[in-house]
Amino acid sequence: MAESPELGGGELAAVPPSTLRQYGVLIRTGLISALQYRADFVMTAVGAVFYEALSLAYVGVVLHAFGTIGGWTFSAVGFIYGIRTLGHAVHGTAFGQLWSVDRVVREGEFDRYLFRPVNPLVQLLTRSFQVTAVGDLVFGIIVLSIAAAASPVDWTPWKVLYLLAAVFGSAMVESAVMLAIASLSFRLLNVAPLLGVVDTAFVTFGPYPLSVMPRAVGYLLTFLLPLAFAGFFPAAILLHRTEDVFVPVWLAAISPVTGPILLAAAVALFHRQIRYYASPGH
Repeated sequence: MAESPELGGGELAAVPPSTLRQYGVLIRTGLISALQYRADFVMTAVGAVFYEALSLAYVGVVLHAFGTIGGWTFSAVGFIYGIRTLGHAVHGTAFGQLWSVDRVVREGEFDRYLFRPVNPLVQLLTRSFQVTAVGDLVFGIIVLSIAAAASPVDWTPWKVLYLLAAVFGSAMVESAVMLAIASLSFRLLNVAPLLGVVDTAFVTFGPYPLSVMPRAVGYLLTFLLPLAFAGFFPAAILLHRTEDVFVPVWLAAISPVTGPILLAAAVALFHRQIRYYASPGH
């Protein structure tokens, strides 16, 4: 078993500015490295755009067949979709490497992270750049911009700020859930199937108004898997569809702060789980 001397046995401390600088430098380095293969970079990003476009097209087919979903039009559903896609893009940029945590642990690569003067989680998250996030980012900006322009919202600076906070909150909710699961790698060694199940849930249910689902499912996707806070709730607040919200309106309204709270808890969990790391070389 190995512990990080920097983390003092895995306890979470306030993130120092130096850690944020290191994260920024390493992300930039990863991006520069990925851009060395420009054709691959462009094709991967374009592929991500087409994937998201096909997903949105499926939503369009469903709405074309039924007209609306629980009273939600295509532009309204597109508003949820835009928040989720852009939030997912931010998540992919910052936390896309979580899919490789169990392999990093099993193969002993994590040994090196513990003895470098950089936070192990920062090293893990910046081991390479997630190119598909670039395509998601471009597509998300386009969809959300169009949906916002088509929405009946009277945009004020405060509402724009709320929308931006909702996007970053959505990213943090997804990152928190995935990081909490990835933290189990130090005990279970293989969490990829569970990450896949959660990712599928976000992709499958994320673009839709959860109010159309059975109430039990809505509660599960709110309090067990906090997907409702990642798109549906903030969209319902901005579109003034609070009658569709099945929790107290104030709880739905604070969706943007749910993400940072959950992510802080997930980071603390990750650092605590490091104490269970057993190097395969020991």
